[in-house]
Amino acid sequence: MVSGAFLKDVALFQGLTDEQIEKVAAICREETYQKGQVILQERSVGDEMYVITQGMVEILLEPGRVTPEALAAPEPTPILSLGKGQVFGEMGLVDQGARSATVRCVADDTRLLAIRRDDFMRLCEEDPRIGYVVMRNIAADLSFKLRIHNLTWKQ
Repeated sequence: MVSGAFLKDVALFQGLTDEQIEKVAAICREETYQKGQVILQERSVGDEMYVITQGMVEILLEPGRVTPEALAAPEPTPILSLGKGQVFGEMGLVDQGARSATVRCVADDTRLLAIRRDDFMRLCEEDPRIGYVVMRNIAADLSFKLRIHNLTWKQ
């Protein structure tokens, strides 16, 4: 079982009690990836989110999705790198929709905590405050990302 001590410092879980953090830790599954492995594929259906405990990943968009100049790009374009304590795939907890980007491992022995949507929803039914706090934090994070994207796109 995963220790809640690490999750306490993850922004997505800010506002949860120690007991609630331990409940979240109990539904996490540890996974390890090597450099170059694709963790999530853009447009695939997703129902898990991930917390990075060690290593790094990069977020990539398919050719032509970043800027008009990238239309001719033969390879996906890296737009962001994430490391320890950061989260990706969180929209999979919200709607199980298609993944909006590809995520690829960029460091050997990158360790992740995976949280399945079904397990998280069951936990939220047992303790609705967990769902409220985490979904509020997801909403704040997605709002920030959308705002930055919109401001950057206008420049």
